[in-house]
Amino acid sequence: MAQMGEPVAAVRRQTSVAKNMVIPLQVRGFTLLELMVVLVIVSLLAVAIGGSAGTFFSTMEYRDTVRELSSAAKRARLQSRSQGKPIDLVVDPTLNRFALTDQPEKLEADDYQMLAKELSIGLVFAAEVSPGANMGVIRFYPAGGSTGGEITIERPSGAGTRLVVDWLIGDVQQEPL
Repeated sequence: MAQMGEPVAAVRRQTSVAKNMVIPLQVRGFTLLELMVVLVIVSLLAVAIGGSAGTFFSTMEYRDTVRELSSAAKRARLQSRSQGKPIDLVVDPTLNRFALTDQPEKLEADDYQMLAKELSIGLVFAAEVSPGANMGVIRFYPAGGSTGGEITIERPSGAGTRLVVDWLIGDVQQEPL
């Protein structure tokens, strides 16, 4: 309580901080040593990621090629059965491309689907159904059979996959080289 004669302001105590009060912060920069350490770490990460990115991309292309050729063979088998006529899986290993058709002699360049260039494609097929030189054909028949054959997809490292097409039932199996 205030005594008689004392000013009222002296008795009041400050209980809150002003809301609009700005407290200046100390501005501090980075030292040259800190910046150099960060740059070295970022450079090392870029080198590590850059090297594995190339490997990742080639692995993706390899897997995509295996998946595309396997799917094409299975699709040819199904189309043959559903359409009631032979369907050919035509593979051109020199240009790494393939196509599905019921008239292999009438294939145009834009009918083919391209595969990764760095992969080596090999074929075992029945020569009597091949439409020409450097072309391999595996023919699927409406009754479920096929001419049979093998398609090998090999990486530059020598690892790879073999797609085996059964001649009796036209089934497509995948196995490592």
